[in-house]
Amino acid sequence: MANRSPLADDFCPAVLDEVWFRLERDAGGYQQDRTSESVLAERVDNGYVIASVPFYLKNVSVGDTVEVSEGKTLAFKRVLARGGHNTYRLLIHTDSVQRIDETVVELLDLGLTVEQVNGRLIAIDVPPSVDQREIDSFLLRESEGGRWDMQEGCLSGFTSKVIA
Repeated sequence: MANRSPLADDFCPAVLDEVWFRLERDAGGYQQDRTSESVLAERVDNGYVIASVPFYLKNVSVGDTVEVSEGKTLAFKRVLARGGHNTYRLLIHTDSVQRIDETVVELLDLGLTVEQVNGRLIAIDVPPSVDQREIDSFLLRESEGGRWDMQEGCLSGFTSKVIA
């Protein structure tokens, strides 16, 4: 299920391609059950612009332009340019569908793009057009209050505080 803010329309043209990324485990063993992730991207003159919010990737965000190798699939090679967006993952501390839906609406109201998988896992895109300090403050406050666990995806734009 994907929930999009109006800002996402800037990155959602009619035709999108899937770009595949290899996932590497970090020192803590993250990501344990996946070896790859695909994101939607728009073809542009010099590569592909990421159009969907990554769930597990730590090296790209919405709006980034990437180079791919073209074969059976489009395989990520490298980032060509940063789009200024930041990506976070939230694991909501409730099984209540209503409470999760309320959280999604609250995030959308803040001007964020939200994508959801597996019920409680939410990936959020923070575009450069919103106040990053306000978003950081909100995300940290709610995390410290026990509402969710939070993890950085890719911080390519300004952040007011590093979030572990």
